[in-house]
Amino acid sequence: MEVDAAYPAAATGDELRRLLTATLSADKASVDAATAGLDRISAAGDPSFPIALLAVAAGDGDQGTRIAAATYLKNFVRRNREGGLSSSDLYREFRDQLAQALLRVEPAILRVLIEVFGQVVEKDFVKENSWPQLVPQLKLVIQSSDAISPGQHPEWKTINALTVLQAILRPFQYFLNPKVVKEPVPEQLEQIAAEILVPLQVTFHHFADKVLLPQDGNKLAYEQLLLITCKCMYFTVRSYMPSGVKQILPSLCKDMFRVLDSLDFNSPPEDSATARLKIAKRCLIIFCTLVTRHRKHADNQMLHIVNCVIRISKQSIHLSKLNSLSDRIFSLTFDVISRVLETGPGWRLVSPHFSSLMDSAIFPALALNEKDIADWEEDTDEYMRKNLPSELDDISGWAEDLFTARKSAINLLGVLALSKGPTRCICSFQTQEG
Repeated sequence: MEVDAAYPAAATGDELRRLLTATLSADKASVDAATAGLDRISAAGDPSFPIALLAVAAGDGDQGTRIAAATYLKNFVRRNREGGLSSSDLYREFRDQLAQALLRVEPAILRVLIEVFGQVVEKDFVKENSWPQLVPQLKLVIQSSDAISPGQHPEWKTINALTVLQAILRPFQYFLNPKVVKEPVPEQLEQIAAEILVPLQVTFHHFADKVLLPQDGNKLAYEQLLLITCKCMYFTVRSYMPSGVKQILPSLCKDMFRVLDSLDFNSPPEDSATARLKIAKRCLIIFCTLVTRHRKHADNQMLHIVNCVIRISKQSIHLSKLNSLSDRIFSLTFDVISRVLETGPGWRLVSPHFSSLMDSAIFPALALNEKDIADWEEDTDEYMRKNLPSELDDISGWAEDLFTARKSAINLLGVLALSKGPTRCICSFQTQEG
């Protein structure tokens, strides 16, 4: 069935734009009337309605009206996706137009439309596996996008394409069938890893090179690209470990070490460093996941992980002068060490650092400072909640709800105190091998 996508937009475009613009009015009566008008059109069951909304959202014109169109479309899809948005042919047309629109719209529209796309992907690709063209087409788009292959398709924005990849991977961060023991990696995720993530490893290395250059006018853009790519990798390995990712894991870890080794907290980070800190935070979360869920695949990286995070943790003497994002990074370094200590070879890897770790990392994070005094005087109860664990009995290398450097340092101190030394490690190692 051939569908002229411009026809429904031409038939209802002017009316839709008028109503959507009216929803932005400061007059409540005008907003209510416009909303009622949109609801009437929606309830009429016109199968081309979502395509018409998308045409407004992704077209030219006032950005406020376009955001309103994207928002109404998001809510419309949420209400109707289980019952079917339209006929199969029109629905596929809408789905394809949505994917194309995501590649070229500006960030304000992308933030809304990507939620629409996420709902469609979860149903069609993740649950029903009924979108076979999605991965091959996205692979082509990423490889030909503006920051990866300049000049080929300047209308395809790399940051938009990676945002689409992130939306596709997001549902796979959780087990799809959590009640199944040793659930295999979903075939869709294996396909994404083989066709997109493995080739993307070269691009990941290129982005890291650009981010680490001392002077580069495009550094911020590459930091955003690297951050989104890190999030894609995290969603991929949070629960599963696709075979393709196993192959590129050493290279990915090496680039993440490079980013983390570039951090310097001797002075408070500038505002321009926020993106770099977010990348570092995501890298540390990935290391936590590798140690916790995929140790047999990350064993050969464990020593490098330990050395990397201990180097950062020893800068905790500057914590009182740092912002909350920097504090979270120190929290994660302590959490990584705690997780390593819970593994078989953990004691052997961390024990050479015990003395310096206590003196240069843990104790400085626990030391009283001027900010503590001010926070204590302002609100004692809140200070206690922020800085002390709720239950000392909950000390564990697997704790996931600490979030502050001081809580994580206290937890690590408890893990060290409870560690049994080499005997415990030998038993754990034998249990794993058996």
